[in-house]
Amino acid sequence: MNRFGSRQAAQLEFSKQMQIIDDLIEEDRNGPYLLGSEVSLADATLFPTMIFAQYMLPTFGADEGEVLPTKIRSWYDLVRKEDPVFKRVYEEVLSGLHSWDSNGRWNSIRGAGLRDLEPQTIFNKIISGDIPASIVYEDNDILAFKDINPAAPAHVLVIPKDRNGLSKIRDASPEHTEILGKMMLVAGNLAKDKSLGFKDGARLIINDSEDGGQEVPHVHIHVLGGRKMSWPPG
Repeated sequence: MNRFGSRQAAQLEFSKQMQIIDDLIEEDRNGPYLLGSEVSLADATLFPTMIFAQYMLPTFGADEGEVLPTKIRSWYDLVRKEDPVFKRVYEEVLSGLHSWDSNGRWNSIRGAGLRDLEPQTIFNKIISGDIPASIVYEDNDILAFKDINPAAPAHVLVIPKDRNGLSKIRDASPEHTEILGKMMLVAGNLAKDKSLGFKDGARLIINDSEDGGQEVPHVHIHVLGGRKMSWPPG
């Protein structure tokens, strides 16, 4: 799974775990703390995590109203207002997080300051299943399908399921190394599949931007084969 996909999965898992804790909190406990009137290790452990969650998850696109479940949010709001120690911890941690804003630290972080704001493409509809495609390979990260306008007897497109800012190859950054490597590995394996029409070798092409002939702003590899390729390409 690529990093953006991993981040989404982590957020979902975090929400799941928070809901489990929320279900364990008693509605009628006698006091502001998780176990009642006395502060516990549970309070001390969970509270700093809630500060980071409430501040950072919306920065990465999570719905602020859904970060903390109801009873945890109520407990969190109460102890940081009524307990001076928790209030001080809250203010100190939040001060450090605010410094990231003022120093522009989020600006270079993918998913936070750097977000994929490009419109969705036909590939998103193929990934979701809204548009049918002749799929030849699929895993958690990658989808490969036959091109509907083949330029060779064998013509397969390999795409990342999560574009994650990769509208074109020139947008690639070091964090895309893993997904690009996986795409190349899948492309190479498909090029050996004679059932798809490939013979002795194939041509792998990534078109980039207008001059490169790119038509869909979602990085993809063309895997062409089944005939001799000429050089230079047109």
